[in-house]
Amino acid sequence: MTRQVIYSGTPSQVINIPAFLKGGVVMALVGAIDLVTRGDFQFQWSLVLVQAAAVMIGVALPFLKTASTEIVIDTGRITWTQGIFSRRTSSLELTRIRNVTVVYPRWQRAFGTGSIVLDTGDGRRPMRRLPGIRHAEELCRKLEAAIAASPELKDEHLRYA
Repeated sequence: MTRQVIYSGTPSQVINIPAFLKGGVVMALVGAIDLVTRGDFQFQWSLVLVQAAAVMIGVALPFLKTASTEIVIDTGRITWTQGIFSRRTSSLELTRIRNVTVVYPRWQRAFGTGSIVLDTGDGRRPMRRLPGIRHAEELCRKLEAAIAASPELKDEHLRYA
């Protein structure tokens, strides 16, 4: 049987909104501290630039990590490819998945994205998460159908209706 691709893409950058907001709050605090202490100390542009660069790096890393993540789901397995400087690819056979759950955090739901949580029952890594998936409910149904149709699934109690 040939495997058909159910989903191929990267997580939505919407999942990085909290990092962006935290970076904005930290920059506002740095600016406020600089304004309050302006009369007590000589203003140091180099210090402000270093602080701003550190915050920008802290905000940019989650965006780069998300942009460099690729998820491919076919009728036999899920494959993750991740990494900014070095790449790592891992996969999960669909037959190992016991339960599929869709979670919509408040701030993601407004943008139509959610996270798919996979319960594998594996001792090493029992839960896997696919964050920032657009139309997560639809993908969840397709994933459950692929799991149910899997010919390798031997345990009838794991089969979805």
